[in-house]
Amino acid sequence: MKSLILFTACLFMGFITLAQKYNPDKINKKAKTIYELAIQKAEEGKYQDAILALDQAIATDKNFVDAYLSRAGINGELRNHKNAVQDYEKAFALDSVYTHDYKLPYSINLAGIGEFEKALAAVDDFVMDPTLGEKSRKAAEYRRKSYEFAVNYGKEHPAGNYVFAPKNLGDSVNSRFPEYFPSLTIDGKQLVFTRQINFYNEDFFGADALPSGGWSASAPLPGDINTDRNEGAQN
Repeated sequence: MKSLILFTACLFMGFITLAQKYNPDKINKKAKTIYELAIQKAEEGKYQDAILALDQAIATDKNFVDAYLSRAGINGELRNHKNAVQDYEKAFALDSVYTHDYKLPYSINLAGIGEFEKALAAVDDFVMDPTLGEKSRKAAEYRRKSYEFAVNYGKEHPAGNYVFAPKNLGDSVNSRFPEYFPSLTIDGKQLVFTRQINFYNEDFFGADALPSGGWSASAPLPGDINTDRNEGAQN
């Protein structure tokens, strides 16, 4: 009987250990202060300063999940995909439940370094959430199709037969903001894409093909298409 009680107690203690989750209220106060400064720097567009402050916050409290997530987000915006992936994985290791919503940006950064199989697994995990909103689910499904295409292409073209080497289209199209979901008109003379202004408002932009090659300076699509809300992907 005594052995049974001890065994049950051990199971219970194990359950408590597994059930423990990240609690922002228990984060070191100094780390929180540094974190708030980092967010302020990020909002001002001072991303390198923000990363340095987040480095300090994490050094002060190694369990600061939000600091890892924020640093991952900034690294992702700066196209430092490898660093972003590492930070997301550190956050996931600390609390897989609290961080589940970040599996989508994690997958995007994995794709940024050509890890399409891992990106596909991450987005598959993301869409398993039954409470996922319609917009998030649509975004995830779009990404899933892209990753599936890349995985299948890689299987059909063994290593060495293709190179993953995305190219910047230059200052006329690319800016310091994220641009994605590109499409060409049927005659190939106009490029339409989404630009995320100030990292929250998505608008449609377009650029015209130049006879000499390259593209004209991109500009918002004319008319009443763009609003102060998100115009995320043309169809």
